[in-house]
Amino acid sequence: MSTKLTKATFLSIDASIEDAQLLEFFLKDIGFKFDFQHVPTFREGLDLISKGGVDLVFLDINLRDVVGYRAISSYMEHASNVPVIIVTSTTNEIIINQSIKAGVQDFLIKGQFDAKALCKAVRFSSHRFTVQHRLENAVRAFEGQKKRFLEAQKMAQFGTWEMDMVSNEMNWSEEVYRIFSFQLGSHAPTMSEYLKYVPHDEKDEVASFFEEAGKDGDLHTIEHKIVIGGTTVRHVTVQAMVKVEEAKHRVMLIGSIQDVTARKTSERLLLEKAFSNQSARIQEEVLADLGFQIRTPLSSIVNLLFLLGNSETSTQQDMFITDLKTSVNDLSISVSNLLNFSLMVTENVKDQTEDIHLLEFMKGIENIVKIKADAAKMTVRFLPDKKLPEKITADPRKITQILFNLIEHALGQGEEGEVIKVAATCSAIQSDRYELGICIRNSHKRLNINELKEMSNAELMIKESFASKEKEPVSKKRLMGLAISSKLIKSLEGSLSFQNIEEKGSEIIVKLPVKPSKQVLFQAGLAPSSPMRILMVEDHFLNQLATKKVLTTWSDYVTVDIAENGLIGFEAVRDNEYDLVLMDIQMPVMNGIEAAKKIREISRVPIIALTANSTKQEQEKCLEIGMNDYLSKPFKPLELYDRILAVMSLVAA
Repeated sequence: MSTKLTKATFLSIDASIEDAQLLEFFLKDIGFKFDFQHVPTFREGLDLISKGGVDLVFLDINLRDVVGYRAISSYMEHASNVPVIIVTSTTNEIIINQSIKAGVQDFLIKGQFDAKALCKAVRFSSHRFTVQHRLENAVRAFEGQKKRFLEAQKMAQFGTWEMDMVSNEMNWSEEVYRIFSFQLGSHAPTMSEYLKYVPHDEKDEVASFFEEAGKDGDLHTIEHKIVIGGTTVRHVTVQAMVKVEEAKHRVMLIGSIQDVTARKTSERLLLEKAFSNQSARIQEEVLADLGFQIRTPLSSIVNLLFLLGNSETSTQQDMFITDLKTSVNDLSISVSNLLNFSLMVTENVKDQTEDIHLLEFMKGIENIVKIKADAAKMTVRFLPDKKLPEKITADPRKITQILFNLIEHALGQGEEGEVIKVAATCSAIQSDRYELGICIRNSHKRLNINELKEMSNAELMIKESFASKEKEPVSKKRLMGLAISSKLIKSLEGSLSFQNIEEKGSEIIVKLPVKPSKQVLFQAGLAPSSPMRILMVEDHFLNQLATKKVLTTWSDYVTVDIAENGLIGFEAVRDNEYDLVLMDIQMPVMNGIEAAKKIREISRVPIIALTANSTKQEQEKCLEIGMNDYLSKPFKPLELYDRILAVMSLVAA
């Protein structure tokens, strides 16, 4: 009801019509704008109120159908939403006090009030009822918020507490009792009680935390454990700060506590997983670094041998160079086998596909194994099918290791004077898929059942031998090559089998899925016929010297500038015009990846990555940031020429 009572509706519930008329007269005398209604019984009054529109009720408690305090209690039960003033002849103070406590706005004694007193009572009652109503709504809202807050605390396992700094007595919210597995209000906690549940090794730290929190007004935080029932360990996060209650003349330490056991468990599991992944990553990085440290000087040696082979030498020197090239190739294979030694204890086998000139590839492997065959007084003869495609796309390093290890195994099982035949076929099984078949035939050695079983399960036997405590597990050295080959063949989704043929011979059969090449093969001897300015970003001195010489002897039109690191390389591209950039990856100051990113911000010059860290991930990273091609060290000069011409032809197109 408005405090101004503009056109208010008043209801008098009174058995005496004369008293009701007097009440109406006083209201008119005051000057209120109102509608006035009168009923003689309590029931009739409640019926009118229930229909709505009544702003204030004047209630006599001496009615025909209800008398005394019962009238008041019944009214508050059924019509508490409308303010009421008691107007009665009763002077019983007990009833008056009970009425006010029950919610009555005012109490007037008949014959003892005038118009002025009535005006004051009406205005006071209206205002008091409005304020009271707002307070009740606020209380209900507060109770609702408190309930939601407690529910939120329960869901978050988050409780609040306060502690008297003098007595060390604490008050806990419901959730704090729940965190400690106590019944609500089961006891009055203290700081010493709290510390009983803190493990011995953390007790001093937690006690110091509360002591420090009480010295300043800052928010302090700590994580510690509590032990429930002597067995259950929970992790909690506690916050605390000082609050001065001046009205009560006391200093309180207030704060919160949250059960973070679930989070700590998740963090531990994630940490264990991360540690496991990190261990695998460290192993991979160590092997990759080992490969980089070996392949980088190997790349220099290959380039220097190429230059030496193209210079004027004697016949004997040519023989030495040929043998040295074979030894370098042999060393490359051995390095790869060393790096793949981890295949016996890990599942990390990565593909690094590129285009392979198949006949040249087979000829290269034949040259590699020739020295071993000569030393064993045997011959290895490659018999490639005449229908072999000129180029395929596959992983040359894995295939080289597979064939090298299998041929070496065949030589180890052969006899003096024997010819080991290596037949190669390649047939299309789908429009975008070939099957490369390799058959290594030993014509003098049949395998017994145990040998066939041993060879077929070489990978498993090697793993078991590493797990064995024997210092020199049986057959480990002899089966290592087979085991590595088996692992590599599986990683390529191929197959490896063994069988006896004719009366004496046996065969090792390899089938590998490969793809047809999509890259144009350039003719040997093709070279730039117009000026080509190349920037080589490389920090290794011998690689700088050898690669620059390889490029400048390729064509008189080629000039090469050197940048010792990625930052110098970026500045060189910024300040000069280049036709091509050859970018090493691992360099000081700024690596090749970062340098290429910065170059791509200012230039579309073709970039070929030259790196000794030959991983599929690094290749993808190079291409993702905008490099045009990727070549792993050690590479053959002719392969570098081919890549340069391919990239330049695409740019020209």
